[in-house]
Amino acid sequence: MKTHAFIIGQIIAYATLMVIPSACHRTSSEFWEDSKTCSRYMERGLRSLFGQHIDSREYAPYETVWEEPPSFIPLAGAENFSPPVMHELSTITPAPKDSPGDPGSPIPGIDAFISPQGALAMIFQNIHFETDRFSIQGTENVQKLRTMADYLSQHSRIYVFIEGHADERGAAAYNLSLSAKRANAIRTFLIHNGVHPDQLFTISYGKERPLAMGHDEQAWLQNRRGQFKIYEK
Repeated sequence: MKTHAFIIGQIIAYATLMVIPSACHRTSSEFWEDSKTCSRYMERGLRSLFGQHIDSREYAPYETVWEEPPSFIPLAGAENFSPPVMHELSTITPAPKDSPGDPGSPIPGIDAFISPQGALAMIFQNIHFETDRFSIQGTENVQKLRTMADYLSQHSRIYVFIEGHADERGAAAYNLSLSAKRANAIRTFLIHNGVHPDQLFTISYGKERPLAMGHDEQAWLQNRRGQFKIYEK
């Protein structure tokens, strides 16, 4: 049900727009859309005047929206990466000391990392993303990552490859870059929640490894994901 403030704002906005000279050449439907937009802002102003403040999604708390700039990009083809503006709490996360599979590295290559099984599968659950986005959003995703961070901070001998994936839409190069950002956003979140940087590695697969084979929004949502492979030393 609409609030009184919204109704009052809508009436004021519509009355205001109706006095605009007809030289603007706007249709009645355009005027109506403008009035609804204007009324929403007036509603916020009226509610704020009476002490009913509304949090903006753009400035949501960091535990529900995490948009750190990735700092470790293992792909030579991710030149198109452009990080968002850093928030006040943001810091650059360090790259891991050892590279998996390199000569002399104590960490084997990615082929030695396996999908979590049993109880670990409940800890290392996939993280999903909005279309064209790489920020960590939603209380469910945040809770998954916090559970993961708690486990990894207590098990320093477990190493994780964070896989970035995208849905089928868009160019291959774009999706590789986007997937790299997703994987690195997850890595940054885990580090800021207590996981040692040396335990975390990232890789981007773009749209090449879909989890769901459909061509609709439900399948695309499952494919826009961060997925995990683990290795215990």
